[in-house]
Amino acid sequence: MIGYILLGIAIFTYIIELRKISLVIFFSFMLNGWCVLTDDILGSKNYDLALVYIIFTLVYSNLFEKKPPRIPDGKLRFWLFLFFLFMVIDIIFSLKHYQFTGYQVLQGCRASFLFLSYFILKNFDKEDFVWVHKLFFYITLVTSILYIFEVLFDWQLLPYDYEHVKIDDFTGIKRYYNSPPLLYWYIFVTILAPKQLKSYFSFPGIFILVIALIATLGRTQIAMTGIVLALGLIVQHKAKSLLMVAFVTMVLYAPFAGIIGLRFAGKYEKSTGSEIKSIFSGGIQETAYIGNTNDVGTLTYRFAWIYERGAYLATRPLSENLMGLGLISDSQTITVHQRYAFLLGLPDQDGETTQMTTPDISYGNLFSKYGYLGSIIYLCIWIYLLFFFIHHKRENDYSFLGLLIVLEMILLSFSGTSTSDQGNLIYPFMVYLLVHYKNREKAKRQFIKAKRQPLVANLQSV
Repeated sequence: MIGYILLGIAIFTYIIELRKISLVIFFSFMLNGWCVLTDDILGSKNYDLALVYIIFTLVYSNLFEKKPPRIPDGKLRFWLFLFFLFMVIDIIFSLKHYQFTGYQVLQGCRASFLFLSYFILKNFDKEDFVWVHKLFFYITLVTSILYIFEVLFDWQLLPYDYEHVKIDDFTGIKRYYNSPPLLYWYIFVTILAPKQLKSYFSFPGIFILVIALIATLGRTQIAMTGIVLALGLIVQHKAKSLLMVAFVTMVLYAPFAGIIGLRFAGKYEKSTGSEIKSIFSGGIQETAYIGNTNDVGTLTYRFAWIYERGAYLATRPLSENLMGLGLISDSQTITVHQRYAFLLGLPDQDGETTQMTTPDISYGNLFSKYGYLGSIIYLCIWIYLLFFFIHHKRENDYSFLGLLIVLEMILLSFSGTSTSDQGNLIYPFMVYLLVHYKNREKAKRQFIKAKRQPLVANLQSV
């Protein structure tokens, strides 16, 4: 019920042009309610609410609003339209080839249209984006503090399935997977471009956000964020800042040295080094065929999950390889288990192996849902954004930060759903538009300056 009320407020405030409020609620839907307004709290799925908002605002803006000023975004729109075309074909393929019902396909594909959020964001101004960007920093700061207390003291401060919290094999500490969705972004902002926040909390925020990152106990998250951050400092030629960050990191690392050391070193055959050796010595194939995940680490398991589905598709028609296993949700357990019997996957509520999705690696979700063709087209959206930000990295802070967050998402895609989860596109889209808006303002200033120069020269000659 709460979700529908928020959706109504978001639509109403959009219509009466209180756009900042509408944008905040829409971002909340796209970012799973900041891990505070979860699906259970709202009484409906955040992504469903986001999709309804997208559809309504697309129709409303096309019927009653002027088109926003044009920007040179033709290449991005090309990949978005191409993926939209693929999704239309994939829906037909799932209905005709796999004989799924219309309801099953709708349920399985609705989260695959959140990329259309880009066309919604084009209806908002630069000032709207800058305002929400500052607001989201404080939201991330508060939720980070709650998350830290949740992990360190085992306090139930955020909505979570506490009955099924898993204890980390390496450290013996409970792992919570509800860290703030914009945690990485604001680590980059507070360290590399704090002037974009203009907040007294920017510097102390660094400590809070980094501790929250450590509290995730995610080896990939901690390592990749550190690598991307160091890369950013090097590209910015900020040697002093790099030394400062290294010092701050050491200070923050000291109390958690034992925990982090255990997390990265692992134990027995599940250590990071042993996993890499296992991958190159046939561990993936062995895990996929036997289906035993007790004696392997997460990295081996992730690649084995993809390998098992790939081996199945290798025996299937070319059309299934191109289009995937069909647009159907794992919640359709009877239909899914009648068609597929993969050994690898997390257990569902009934104890059955989840067949279609995994929270452990983005490419597994893309591969099973969209096949080879759809996965390539979809990943081209991320790759285009990466190269766009690389090309514009020195023009302003937002383009440089955009490069870092897209790179972070791509690197994290090997250990989670960072790229396959379309909700994560919302911030790169916003930053992409901010870069264009700033470039347009710069070009306008240069044009005015160029027109004034001949006038000033004529006056001086007189």
